[in-house]
Order: sequence, then C-alpha cells, then structure tokens
Amino acid sequence: MAELDEWTCEYSGLVIGSSDSALSLARVDGLLSLPDVRSSDLVLVQRDGLWPGDDYLDGRTVTLTVEVYGRTPGEFSDAWGALTSAYRTGRGEMPFRFRFPGIAAGETAYIMARPRKRGGSVDLSFAYGVSAVPVELFATDPKIYAATLRTERVSSRVGAPVFAQRGSDPARPVVEITDAKNPALKDELTGQTFGITYTGSVTVDSAARTVRTSGGGDITGLVTPGSVWPEYEAGKHRLTLTSEAEDVEATALLKWREAWV
Repeated sequence: MAELDEWTCEYSGLVIGSSDSALSLARVDGLLSLPDVRSSDLVLVQRDGLWPGDDYLDGRTVTLTVEVYGRTPGEFSDAWGALTSAYRTGRGEMPFRFRFPGIAAGETAYIMARPRKRGGSVDLSFAYGVSAVPVELFATDPKIYAATLRTERVSSRVGAPVFAQRGSDPARPVVEITDAKNPALKDELTGQTFGITYTGSVTVDSAARTVRTSGGGDITGLVTPGSVWPEYEAGKHRLTLTSEAEDVEATALLKWREAWV
C-alpha cells in the first residue's frame, strides 16, 4: 500500500486527516501507552512478596477523536456516513494504518484492529455542521508493525554494513541462505552465531525455529550445536556469513517486519 501523508490515518479505505477531507484527527490515545500486562506471578505462602513469573501483554485499545465538518448539511451528512461505514462493527480485524512522526520511526505503520465503540452527541455544534466523534478500536495483537518489510543482504565475500534495528520488539527474521556449505551467520557486535551443517540453499525461520531446504524438507535437526537463532534487539548490528565452499559466493537475505510495543 502507498505511504500515507504525515498526521493521517486510514481504515477500511477511509483516510482521515488529509488537507481536502471533511474528517480530521483531534486526538489519538493508546498508541504510545503500554497495553495492560498479564502477569503470572504467584503468591508465596506465609512469606512476603511473590514468586516472579513471566509477563505478557493483553490487547491494545486505540481511541480516535475524529472531528467531522461540513460546509453544507449535505457535506456534513456525507462525512458522517463515510465515517460510520468505515468504522462499523461485525467484521474481523483489519489494518488501521497511520503515519505519525515519532511513532514507528515516523513511517507508515499499522495495527490489526476492529471497532468496538463510537460516540457522538447531537448538540449546538452538531447543528452547525461540526461534531467530535470518539471511535474505539481494539487489537488482539498489541504490537505496532511497520508497513514495509525490512531486508538486509550478506555475502560470504562482502559482509553487510552496520544496520540499525529500529523496532522495540526483537527482530526474528526469515533468512534465505543460498549456495552455501555448512554456513554460519554471525553478528559481529554481539558475537551470536547461527550455523547449519548442510550444503545448498536453506530457509531459516527464526520465529518458528525451523530450517527447510529449497525443496521444503525439514532439516532443523542439522542446526550446529551451540547456535543461537537469529534475533536482533533494537540497536546496531553487523553480520558476516561464512561458507566452507570458498570458491562459490554464498549469500543470506534477511527479511523481517519491524515491530513496536
């Protein structure tokens, strides 16, 4: 999808905030705040404190305050109709796309969400063609995702330059390694290395923790002992790829979608 203009958002095909629109954003709540934490701490019996467990995030609630304008009753009615049509209930989650400088590196990003509430009052302002409408979206997945995939290419002959992983959530890329013999992918800045005892082309899915051949066969069991699955925290990284077939250039193409919480 196309990059949005700054300070605009889009849901179900309706763009809010563009200069020629009768709909503008007055306020957005829930994108900067951390979703509620679901803790698994356990109560200690006859002792002070708790036994620390893992923390997980609940869903994310985002509330838009949309200002609806109309120079004529017809224009005002059309704007209200467009808003209620786009933000209607009863459908599955859809991408709520936005571009707000300071969030998600200032580029177009999205959450998967669905409308849960909509407000509005018929008052004096409404009679004059102006209305402030709170619209609540709920995302079962609390993460904010970059709209475009991030890619980095590494060669066994020329290492990749230093790159910055911008997402606050660790990147777990899909790595396509080609023309390699017993390859090893190393982050020179952290020292973490991932290797596979195999000759040919493979696809490493860091999130699923699987390795498959170009034919689809599962060879996860051939991961080199002591390997750390490719995972990159926010910050700088520099990758190198080694292959025992020195006469052939091996490459690794990393793909991931940056995410923030």
